[in-house]
Amino acid sequence: MVRSSNMRSVTFLESICIALYAFGVLFTAAEACDGYTIKVNKLQPCDSPGPIKLMNPKIELTKDCFISTDGCVEVTKEFSSCKLIYDVKKRGMMVPFKGEKDICQELSKASKDPTVATNLKKYNVGPTCPVKENKICAPQGQKMDVSSHKSKFRLAAGQYTGTVTMDCNSGKSCYSFNVEFKRGK
Repeated sequence: MVRSSNMRSVTFLESICIALYAFGVLFTAAEACDGYTIKVNKLQPCDSPGPIKLMNPKIELTKDCFISTDGCVEVTKEFSSCKLIYDVKKRGMMVPFKGEKDICQELSKASKDPTVATNLKKYNVGPTCPVKENKICAPQGQKMDVSSHKSKFRLAAGQYTGTVTMDCNSGKSCYSFNVEFKRGK
């Protein structure tokens, strides 16, 4: 059984990971459902550009509790293996949320969803690695309903800082961020 202290990290990190590598974007600024707001204070590369670049990343969490995305991710060098490594700290919590995911395994899992499979095919991305050089943009008008998570917003609210690193066999890409998720303006 998941403890409530773990639920905060699971809920918000799943949102970040979904936004980053399923849609290729991160939070910028938006008004959210149930009066919550998301504000990105910083989103920038940690070091020199690697094989994965984010371009104009935006996400909108609407008042009717849908997430719509905009922006692109560009794979500048083909990769056959890649890990997503995250290190996120929430203000006021002593223990950071750390972990890693195998992007190739996650790609394979996500491609079983018909909507994801259609979008991957549209952008010539296979359901498994290797991932070839490509520019992948979020489909316009596509939305994801997050109303089932509204009850967890209070637990997820706060200021988050951290890094997300994609360590691929063709190089390393890293992004640092500072994001606020709070109720009110």
